[in-house]
Amino acid sequence: MDIVVDHIDEYLGKPVSDPYGRRLGFIIGFYSDSDGRVRSLEVNLGDVEFKQIDIARFRFENGEVVLLPEWEYQALQLENRILRLKKRMAALEELNARKDLPKHAYDTFKKSLEEELAKVKEDTKNVKDLLRKRMHELEDMIVELEKAMTSVKISYLSGEIPEKAYKAAVEQIRKHLDSCETEKESVKKHLDKIEALEAQPVELAPKIVAPSQAQPAAQPANQPLSVIVVEG
Repeated sequence: MDIVVDHIDEYLGKPVSDPYGRRLGFIIGFYSDSDGRVRSLEVNLGDVEFKQIDIARFRFENGEVVLLPEWEYQALQLENRILRLKKRMAALEELNARKDLPKHAYDTFKKSLEEELAKVKEDTKNVKDLLRKRMHELEDMIVELEKAMTSVKISYLSGEIPEKAYKAAVEQIRKHLDSCETEKESVKKHLDKIEALEAQPVELAPKIVAPSQAQPAAQPANQPLSVIVVEG
């Protein structure tokens, strides 16, 4: 989504959340180019950190500002690149199989696509490492939250804290557990998708038969022939 300076006032001071319902901070500034297009936003993260973040990582949905985590943004970019390159390679091979392009053009484009696929292979390794790292971080968070939940339950059942405090603490812990579990599922989904795209072979695009080239339907077997009797 393109945002121009003329409309940036709609977002200044607005809260920023992640896709998993966690409040991250507030938009406090912006940076634009000479054409007036906003290129990045300055975000106050948790009142203790200030960061300039590329506009491409933001989603503006129903008046809400959502910031994609770095791992998710990179995973989506990579998935789109792999899919696009494999589709282009399939289209090139289809044209070559139909002898619909000169050999020098085929060789040039194939070399370029193979170089891009080799680069994507290295990028894929880096993104998968990033996803696995985030998975481990989330697993550690879940363990920590489960320990906190256990401690609160023990304190409540032993009469050390009243029911009101217990319920307030449990509500917060469950909320964070839900966010972590949902994000963990999303990380796994992207890991699985990237690995599936890696393994997917480059297949020729399906050929489309023109209506004029379509073969007439075969007559069903054992179907009696129509006989016309012509009287003399």
